[in-house]
Amino acid sequence: MICDFPRTLVALDLSEMDEHILSYFAAIHPIWGIEKAYFLHVMPDFSAPKSMDVAFQKLFAPEYPVDERVRDRLAAAVQAHLGEAMHIALSVEVVEGKPYEKLVHWTKVKEIDLLVVGQKPISEGSGIAARRVARHTSCHLLFVPAQAATRIQHIVVPVDFSENAARALQTALALRQRLPEARITALHIIENPPDAYYGARETDAGFVGMLKEAAANAFQLMLQRHEIEASSIETVSEINYSGSIGTHLKEYVDTQPVDLVIIGAQGHTTFHNLIFGSVTERLVDACKTRPILVVR
Repeated sequence: MICDFPRTLVALDLSEMDEHILSYFAAIHPIWGIEKAYFLHVMPDFSAPKSMDVAFQKLFAPEYPVDERVRDRLAAAVQAHLGEAMHIALSVEVVEGKPYEKLVHWTKVKEIDLLVVGQKPISEGSGIAARRVARHTSCHLLFVPAQAATRIQHIVVPVDFSENAARALQTALALRQRLPEARITALHIIENPPDAYYGARETDAGFVGMLKEAAANAFQLMLQRHEIEASSIETVSEINYSGSIGTHLKEYVDTQPVDLVIIGAQGHTTFHNLIFGSVTERLVDACKTRPILVVR
């Protein structure tokens, strides 16, 4: 099924975000079809664990290797949240190196299907920037903000009628088979006509109606082309008054009761990784209040 991610990698950094990620993962993992979950922490330098609190270090003897201390600490946290997930094989790993490089490397060597990364309101210098990771990994990605809702009742799928949008919509529909109470909104942002940008006159209501009708027709053609049965999907078309589609998407998501955003990106090849998609990038960069699933 398109929403199954057998091999999943969860990035942890010993910050408060770890608690949010583990709580969210423990709540939603049953719907993702996960079989093996790796929990990875990358330490820039084993000899100087800057991210560890002093009190924690004092609990152990100096001869207790710092990487083992960290692994034991993370293993205890993982066990506390996922100890009853008997159907998932759990592995906690601590490695040394540059966080971003090691994370990307692990997604490749472990053949990861889904990478889970925390989305902080303000970067704390972990070395794992959302856009950078998204550009250079070929797997699906789930960005989890603090206090993410663990009950998924409303899924928003931005659509531009492309192959990527169709794939995201198919993922949402597959997910709803496991979450019957969830509703899906397909959101299309219509570019604002030039006159409105320059303030020459207000956009003519009739012209806006024509744009929305064209969008509705394009949506139906996309459904037919990809054989998607979407009679129960809500559709929303909005004029982009923000100057950036990514910004408009963020504003919509921030003002609606949205529990998960699913957006399509380019495929798995190296070339496609380099053109990850400006709208997807801007949404991942800007929207740090809702979980975002990027599907390839």
